[in-house]
Amino acid sequence: MKVALAQINSTVGDVPGNARLASDAIGRAAALGAEAVVFPELTLSGYPPLDLVERPRFIEANEQALRQLAREARGIWAVVGHVAAAPAGAGKRAANAASVLRDGRVLLHRHKTLLPTYDVFDESRYFQPAEANEPFPLGGLPVGLVVCEDAWNDRCFWEHRFYDTDPVEELAEAGAALILNPSA
Repeated sequence: MKVALAQINSTVGDVPGNARLASDAIGRAAALGAEAVVFPELTLSGYPPLDLVERPRFIEANEQALRQLAREARGIWAVVGHVAAAPAGAGKRAANAASVLRDGRVLLHRHKTLLPTYDVFDESRYFQPAEANEPFPLGGLPVGLVVCEDAWNDRCFWEHRFYDTDPVEELAEAGAALILNPSA
């Protein structure tokens, strides 16, 4: 599978501008014969969006831009990072998500599991962590999708507690043959 990595430079808060950059990159990747294109973490919102995720209209703008990009991802899989609405009753308003798009549809969302709260990071303040993750078929291949630190921190100390989880290991044990990792 030929996978393009779209290392675009998103601007925090500029959802329409970031969506245009992503749209252009989808077109370029398809023209180069890629079967899939993977974008950075929080492509549509820019990273880090901080207090913008507290605004319902900002979350809706991300989701609206995602639906528009899905319409533009014709014949190519696109993995796009964005702010998503957290599940109802989850505790937080938003999730740090990556979604798979193709042929006019948003096929699935995956939320980040391990939310950093050290140095300049304060993700657990804003985002609801994922409760579960499982492989999905991408072009006939079982693929795992994790976001940023989910791939490089296993059994880590997070937010003053110990997480005995390794999202990549769990996906591999569940049969993922390939792991995609949007990262900012």
